[in-house]
Amino acid sequence: MEANKKYPKGRTLGYAQYVSKFVYVKRSRSWKPRKSGYTIGRLIWVSPCTGELYYLRMMLTVVKGPTCYEEIRTVSNIQYETFRDACFARGLLKDDREYIEAIREAKDWGSGFYLRKLFVTMLLSTSMNRPNHVWENT
Repeated sequence: MEANKKYPKGRTLGYAQYVSKFVYVKRSRSWKPRKSGYTIGRLIWVSPCTGELYYLRMMLTVVKGPTCYEEIRTVSNIQYETFRDACFARGLLKDDREYIEAIREAKDWGSGFYLRKLFVTMLLSTSMNRPNHVWENT
């Protein structure tokens, strides 16, 4: 982000493309424009279980040239409180409609014990994006 403040060229690049135009200097812990050569960079894998870190990484793949965290969380001139909310606003995450429908369908034939167990199973799978939203709507 500091390099994006210093070099306007970096503001046109996403996080994944950054290494093709800039090189990281370990000694000064900073990015400088690449003078020659080409490289392929990789983004490290981040587990969805890490929460905001996962959503930050997801946003970095689509936001070009941020100079601060607030810019990353801003979508259509609205600054969101969390990276997760910003991901929803960008349409990067599903709205968990399938989980809500599954619980609503199961309520017609399942016991209270079964419905609680179903919800806990959904929670443990860490595949729901907004568990509170699912809980409130069922």
